[in-house]
Amino acid sequence: MPRRRNEKDVPRAAEFSVRRAGESAREKQNELAKAAPIKTFFTRLFGMNTDERAWGRGAEGEERVGMLLEALRPRGWFIQHDVKIGRNGANVDHLVIGPPGVYVINTKLLQQTVWVAGAVIKVGGYSKDYVEKGEAEAKRIREQLIDATGRRSLWVQSLLVFVDADLVVKHPPRNVPVLRDHELVPSLLEQQVTLGQEEVVALARAAQQVATWR
Repeated sequence: MPRRRNEKDVPRAAEFSVRRAGESAREKQNELAKAAPIKTFFTRLFGMNTDERAWGRGAEGEERVGMLLEALRPRGWFIQHDVKIGRNGANVDHLVIGPPGVYVINTKLLQQTVWVAGAVIKVGGYSKDYVEKGEAEAKRIREQLIDATGRRSLWVQSLLVFVDADLVVKHPPRNVPVLRDHELVPSLLEQQVTLGQEEVVALARAAQQVATWR
């Protein structure tokens, strides 16, 4: 009889160095707050836009999306948050590995209008390089997982997920799908299966190794 998928086959949080969703952003926020506590008190009191506040909102967005993604674990998916890549401080908000493939998720919490027309994304009228960064992250993750596992090829998809934004999509980017946070998990579960159980486990185990991301 074929073996049934068991969530125990996928590495659990206790087996690798765990980072919480949004942890890097919270660390940066706390660093800025401690460096100027009086300024932080008054800027928060009056709702002023500061770097400290921006890092805090970034962390909140990642935390909220992270909570949504946790629902995938019992279904045999591997979820890793705040993945440190290389030695220059770069990180991936969320890495998701499941039967449909590997996903690199970039989260943005924005209480503004986000206008999307292909690779052109504007926030409050200003162009952002979200698509280019997403493509670069997916390429880097793919290359490093291939090196770590010895696979000949691997499909890795970058996703851009917006929290609280007024999202206006004229037409989506070609290589980086744009989603609202509540659309993320249903969209992932609708994707066609492309990886077997053993492949998911092998990729997940490679992802948990610190050496994979150096």
